[in-house]
Amino acid sequence: MTASLAEMTWREVADAVAEGATTVILPLGATEQHGPHLPLGTDTFRAWALAERLSAGLSDALVAPPLPIGCSDEHQGFAGLLSLAHETLADVICDCARCMAGWGVRRLVLLSGHGGNGDALELAVARLAEELPEFRVVVLGSSTTVPAAILTLAASDGIPADAVGLHAGEGETSEMLAVRPDLVRMEQAEPGFRGGGDSLIARLREHGLRPITPTGVLGDGRLADAGRGARYLAAEIDRYRLTLRDASASHMRRPS
Repeated sequence: MTASLAEMTWREVADAVAEGATTVILPLGATEQHGPHLPLGTDTFRAWALAERLSAGLSDALVAPPLPIGCSDEHQGFAGLLSLAHETLADVICDCARCMAGWGVRRLVLLSGHGGNGDALELAVARLAEELPEFRVVVLGSSTTVPAAILTLAASDGIPADAVGLHAGEGETSEMLAVRPDLVRMEQAEPGFRGGGDSLIARLREHGLRPITPTGVLGDGRLADAGRGARYLAAEIDRYRLTLRDASASHMRRPS
């Protein structure tokens, strides 16, 4: 049985749910600039790849088609941007969740490849907790910081944290080299803004990326490597599996 919802017939989905496949992983991406060397769909490709890898270790999971447009207003001023209001994305997630609950899904895993989706995810989770209290929702990948495990892997290869970067730097470029190398234009990679510290996210929210990095890059994609990107993805999957395990344990301990 394939785990890809879009490739299944309705009867196959019904049979899978009856046999215990009551978790759906919904990848959430974005359509926004990723420097001169990465495609606009980078976050969507990454979210889809992570969802497929995560589902491979779960016996009860189906993977929904990715939502390719997220909340990306901080990328105003760059060509190609498509963005939704936080409330709009939350509405879409809730609409999908209601449909899923109707055909037997009990747990929704929202796997975001774009940190800017975080506010929408929080809003959707709060709405669903009120409307569908028995419907479990787990959020993965909505952080606006680089995971410690990735920074550790990078450091072991001599890559500094500010080169890994938050956006289109060595980190995302390495992962895209592992996932969709045909879409990476390494010959066009340019160094981006490196630094900013804890205040960077606040600056991005207030001013957007364009005044901070004219190339759209935070980090340095020129240092990317496909093998390291594969290790980054594996580390993220390990972290996601721990989160799902902890969420399941917490649910089992919840008073009835």
